[in-house]
Amino acid sequence: MNDPGSLQNLNDIVLPGPAALWPPAPGWYAVLAVVLALGVWAGFRALKARRLNTYRREAMAELNRIRAQGQGAAHLVPELLKRTALSAWPREEVADLNGSAWHAFLDQTGATEDCASGMGMVLDKLSYAGRGSPGPSDAEFEQLCRAAGAWIQKHRCEEEAA
Repeated sequence: MNDPGSLQNLNDIVLPGPAALWPPAPGWYAVLAVVLALGVWAGFRALKARRLNTYRREAMAELNRIRAQGQGAAHLVPELLKRTALSAWPREEVADLNGSAWHAFLDQTGATEDCASGMGMVLDKLSYAGRGSPGPSDAEFEQLCRAAGAWIQKHRCEEEAA
């Protein structure tokens, strides 16, 4: 029985325990560092975008107040568009624009043709008419508010492209 080759001397195979999850391998530390760096970068980008679009949110809130007042407040829409543009672009580029140059600016920066298709005339009428002059019709007022809201939401300036 002292035969070392005897089958009676064999033991069962002992399986090793499960691999420990902690501490992780060094590669996981690198992955964690990259994920954290990307998260911080994305957070800063989101904060920057939110800060850059503050004027846009305020302009939309003002447009909603004008729309709620009805067509009697339609004369405030051109002023709101000009103030919004002055918030996004340097004063030298926007302040002197009027008439067809202003309409071209709105259409170009908003990627629309609203001013060329008739809203420009309504904007001019509201900008240069006196307070007591007749305002736009209900349909024109609604179309003007819709076009102004689309421009406020869609226009892009140099800062946003970066």
